[in-house]
Amino acid sequence: MKFKSLLLTGLVTLIGCSTNSPKIEVAAEEVNHEKMIEDYLRAYAIKPTLVYKNDGSKAFTLLNHKIIWKELNSGVEISIDGHSFSTSDKVTFNSVEKSGKDSLNFANSLMQVKVYEKESLIGFVLDFEPCTGTGCSISYQIIYDLKTRKQSYFGKFRTGFEFELYDFNKDGKLDYLATETDGPSADGVLAKEYILYSQAKGGEFEEFSTERQKRFWFRYTSNESGPMPQDEKFEESWVEKIDKSGK
Repeated sequence: MKFKSLLLTGLVTLIGCSTNSPKIEVAAEEVNHEKMIEDYLRAYAIKPTLVYKNDGSKAFTLLNHKIIWKELNSGVEISIDGHSFSTSDKVTFNSVEKSGKDSLNFANSLMQVKVYEKESLIGFVLDFEPCTGTGCSISYQIIYDLKTRKQSYFGKFRTGFEFELYDFNKDGKLDYLATETDGPSADGVLAKEYILYSQAKGGEFEEFSTERQKRFWFRYTSNESGPMPQDEKFEESWVEKIDKSGK
């Protein structure tokens, strides 16, 4: 009886220890969404033949393409191999902010040119100098088709100054990723939406759509006031699943 009593006491003690043991919870893996987006875009970016960062020059030659530009009373005029166009009456294809599209007559400086010789395209980045306040976060991108001389106009606000082309669909069409910014709000919440545009037969870029889906996009929301996990989120309605590894 003494042995059975000891055995029963031992079992009770063992069960008690098991019940009172702290539960080990595995923390959810944190995802760096900004890096995820950067890695994803880098994987699909088309490498330009030449990148030229303008030092203030008004005329230069890039791969046999003679480029001349000048500032106008509003906007700029750009000449490529003798063909000229002005930005003074142009409006961005995309909504730069939630408030709507933007006019390119604000631009007065040419800061970067990328030549895609194989694709017969040239990309221009314009900005405004000298800038103050939020004006320092605005840039404009122009896609110029060397074959048709068509131009496509885009704007960015708080989403960088680089010009990039992509091949997301692997359908033989060049892609451009337009951005639309919402915020930051009074609480510091900033949302950046990325919208897919593709080159049409005429050379211009238009918003990509299919019979099943009118708009393809992904959106990253964060808080510029500091690390606020409740504000950070990533949403997508894209051509494929963008997972946390960026592939």
